Amino acid sequence: MNKDEIKQQICRPRKEARGRTRWWWYGCAVDKEEIMRELNFMQEAEIGGVELQVVYPLEADDRETGIENYEYLSPGFMEMLRFAADEAARRGMQFDLTLGSSWPFGGPFVPEELSGQSVLPFSLDVQGPCSFSKDLTTVIYGKVVGAVLGKMENAQMLPESIVDITEHVVDKYLFRWPWGTEIEEIQIPEGLHKIALFVSSDKKQRVLKPLRGGDGPIIDHNRKESLRAFLEYAGDAVIDGIGEGKIRNFFCDSIEVFGHNWTDILYDEFKKRRGYALRPYIYALWGEIQGMTEQVRYDFQKTMAELTVENFFRELTQWCHEKGAASRIQAHGTWGDILQAYGAADIPEGETFSEFDRYEVNTVHRRLAVSAGHVYHRPVISNESFTWLRFPRFIVSLENIKAAADSIFLDGINQIVNHGYSYSKEDGEDMLAFYASTNISHTNTWWKYYRDISVYINRVCDFMQRGEAVVTTAIYLPQHDIWAETPLADIHMCMKLDERLKASCIDAIHKAGYWFDYVNDDMLENWEIYQYDTLLLIECDRIPVTSMKKIQEFAESGRRVIAAGHLPGQSCGLLKFREDSEEIRQIGSCMKDSGQVTVTVDKFESLVAALREVKRPDVWISRHPDRVGYVHRKTETGDIYFLSNVYSQGCEEKITFSGQHNGFYLFDPMSGEGKPVLGIECGAEGMKVCVSFEAYQSLIFVFDKELEMPEITAGEIETEPVDISCGWVLEVPEKEFRKEYDSLTGWEIEPELKYYSGAGRYSRCMQINSEQLEWFSKFPRLILRMEHIGETAEIYINGVPAGTLIKRPYEMDITGLLKRGENQIEILVTNLLINRVIDPEYAEKQAEKKIVPQWPYAMGGLEACRKERLFYWRERKMVEEPLPSGLWGKIQIVSLRRKG
Repeated sequence: MNKDEIKQQICRPRKEARGRTRWWWYGCAVDKEEIMRELNFMQEAEIGGVELQVVYPLEADDRETGIENYEYLSPGFMEMLRFAADEAARRGMQFDLTLGSSWPFGGPFVPEELSGQSVLPFSLDVQGPCSFSKDLTTVIYGKVVGAVLGKMENAQMLPESIVDITEHVVDKYLFRWPWGTEIEEIQIPEGLHKIALFVSSDKKQRVLKPLRGGDGPIIDHNRKESLRAFLEYAGDAVIDGIGEGKIRNFFCDSIEVFGHNWTDILYDEFKKRRGYALRPYIYALWGEIQGMTEQVRYDFQKTMAELTVENFFRELTQWCHEKGAASRIQAHGTWGDILQAYGAADIPEGETFSEFDRYEVNTVHRRLAVSAGHVYHRPVISNESFTWLRFPRFIVSLENIKAAADSIFLDGINQIVNHGYSYSKEDGEDMLAFYASTNISHTNTWWKYYRDISVYINRVCDFMQRGEAVVTTAIYLPQHDIWAETPLADIHMCMKLDERLKASCIDAIHKAGYWFDYVNDDMLENWEIYQYDTLLLIECDRIPVTSMKKIQEFAESGRRVIAAGHLPGQSCGLLKFREDSEEIRQIGSCMKDSGQVTVTVDKFESLVAALREVKRPDVWISRHPDRVGYVHRKTETGDIYFLSNVYSQGCEEKITFSGQHNGFYLFDPMSGEGKPVLGIECGAEGMKVCVSFEAYQSLIFVFDKELEMPEITAGEIETEPVDISCGWVLEVPEKEFRKEYDSLTGWEIEPELKYYSGAGRYSRCMQINSEQLEWFSKFPRLILRMEHIGETAEIYINGVPAGTLIKRPYEMDITGLLKRGENQIEILVTNLLINRVIDPEYAEKQAEKKIVPQWPYAMGGLEACRKERLFYWRERKMVEEPLPSGLWGKIQIVSLRRKG
């Protein structure tokens, strides 16, 4: 790849690499004209597609204003989806759809027997010998799926004493009508005994925040027939209604199920997969059975894990393929093998939740999805981006979004889905906004400048989707330990892994220069086909004997194994536990005796030290590894490296690229312009490159055999700046405001502008004589520097646009724009939306009547929804004073020259 080809790619990122946005329709109260208007907004902002999610209503039907909430799967609903899909296609935009209404999957068409099951344990202590019976009416609610009696000793149930009494738990009748539950008379032997009952609750989880007509129980995520029953309506019917081939990806949001810890097919599947019956040992799921608790728990959780991967995740992708579409799935929240679950999707999707505009490995929501993409060879790994980036809403800046995007990219994500864009015909007091979003839409004050971020995202994703990721370090996931140690629960595997591994341990490995993937037994089974040369075992006590044998093979091939603290010493599951555990320990001893494994003191400093002893980092950030990160991809002809300084200050950095000897081209994907190189050192082990990073700046290195080494450019030094901080005039026509400042202060202190959100124009005249102009012309670069901006600044010099600042440093190159005589400098500043939102005079529309003649007829439920998910009481409670806005502090013109 030569320099001209690289520049063409920078200018024209591929369509398939463009960012997407989630698009919320509230109550499906939409019209065609607004659909087209919003798609046009997105297209102008270089957004490449939409992921439609039709959720809860926020407005009542109103014939006068044309508001109509279309019920889920109604003809109006289908017509609007079909129209939106067609209009997106006309604009060359991808159209994706979230199945169902809201999340998790479910609805009125999911029968009770196929809904998500939640089992609760109950216990009774009984001193024998005695006859015992018990009326459980109004004590338990639901179906008893298992009941056992066992003798207790030292708070443990003795396995040889266990009796299955499930058949003795029967209905109790009232006038020949089953009214409750009771335990028939049974005989209790001598000693303290416990009766344990496991009850499948009648209280089932329902779909969260659905559209009208979409409410209902969630599916059983462990049963194929449950998913297919859901898809018959939520999938097949939608495709029939809008046309096959119009939806590119069907999307599954995060697995936010609560207490979904059982399935009615469990007993049969458990016996088939584990080789023994579960019900006699069911007490181990909650209490202790002497000598077998963790083995039984493992077998239970492993069975549930296999069922959800096979019957939900893989089955969903199979259905998508049947319909000529692809699956995009967020697997976080599942109890299954997390890599298998993500890897079942055509496009695994992670998520960025909360204030993650910082450089740190995000195991829970990102790195696991990325690792699955690498292990299962998925070239595109997506991310729901900017969810709750700040709380409360409307305080997110474009700088926050840019930094958050870089954090996402540094975890290996290569496709962005914004969270998100709300359908909203109006801004101001009638604006609609999602309760957890960053509000990246036409209703935000900075929307006109979002295109700069969008183009940046498209460029980075285009380059990061080329070639394959270079990752040679693998961390084996201790999922077997989590299954064995967790009682009856719907395990959130991602969170449990993060807690067990510890973020400080993982971050230390990553920031030492060792980009890693998480791996599982599937990778070990086929380790020969992967590029991993180092395997780390962290907090791993249990492992299948087959996987331990594969680790031994891995080590015997000359690859490296490092165990933090200890090697695993136990097998998994009840059957053959002792024999397999002994074999695992023998393999470990053999590996240690033959020097095939390094066992460190802990998982912190000594683990990183052991890594450094056996391999060089792929990329070494020598000066600021805590703030500058990298991603490496290899193409057919060369290598691509994305690096980013996710920090509020700039830095000069020396970067070592191991094994690199080709020439390279360096550019800033934000501006699209080439970046000067301050120094190059070539050696046998690779290349050291010295560059400077601005605050929140990213750089892309493209190494290729067709490229030459770039010229070395000396760094810049400043001369004495020219202060132009006084004499500025601020004008806000919308508020009929005009004021001249001797000393700049934020406009929020002006009574007329205290709660103003929008744009203000600062202007200043500057006289430059011939001598001053000649002085400025001696320097290669001239910049306009502003101390503070709240939040974006569009700069004009003598009517010529110099550019827009959306992040620090607040510096604009104005070289060649000044002239002799009078110069007009204008700075158009736009602040954040939050100031208007917290205005006490900013009225939120309340229902005038409790009963209305159109849907919803009774306004109580809709008003409660609006208060919870739309109104701004949280913002007003958490942000008591307006945020700084406009310009304040010094403004200077700074001349720069090269060192030396």
